[in-house]
Amino acid sequence: MLGLTRPKYFIPIHGEFRMLVQHGRLAVETGVEPENVFIIENGQPIEFFADGSARRGGPVTSGYVLVDGLSVGGVGEVVLRDRRALASDGMFIVVVTVDKQSGKVVAKPEIVTRGFVHGNERDPLMEGAVEHIMAAVESPGDRTSEVGLLKSQIKDSVSRYLYEQTRRRPLVFPVVVEV
Repeated sequence: MLGLTRPKYFIPIHGEFRMLVQHGRLAVETGVEPENVFIIENGQPIEFFADGSARRGGPVTSGYVLVDGLSVGGVGEVVLRDRRALASDGMFIVVVTVDKQSGKVVAKPEIVTRGFVHGNERDPLMEGAVEHIMAAVESPGDRTSEVGLLKSQIKDSVSRYLYEQTRRRPLVFPVVVEV
């Protein structure tokens, strides 16, 4: 292709750095002047001028543009971190129903997992998680009516317990329903 097109300038653009260098050497072997072969990295522009000359320009900001559904470029680092965590360790949803007045648990906590374990209620890991949930609810600290504090304590307690038992860190989502 280089022999047929006989380019004045050559910029290899696909492959690892060593491949780009080798492709540039091939271009020189086919007649492209060595100073007209540009081995560049992402974000390195080449400026072409009216007189036919070319040179490296100043670097520009570059990176990945992520497409998420209909939005382009709107995916933040936090979203990517959460998706990596979900993919590797799964999620653990805890639903606790408490009495609004007393803060006492009304029914046994429900646990839903996705991508973590498929245990049933009699699974020792699940039983231990329920015990940690109950302990977190029964010792909420000074502000028994603050749902945010209760969620935080459940999340911390269950996260710590699951890591100790499995050496995995699923995303823990506590849901507190007041009745």
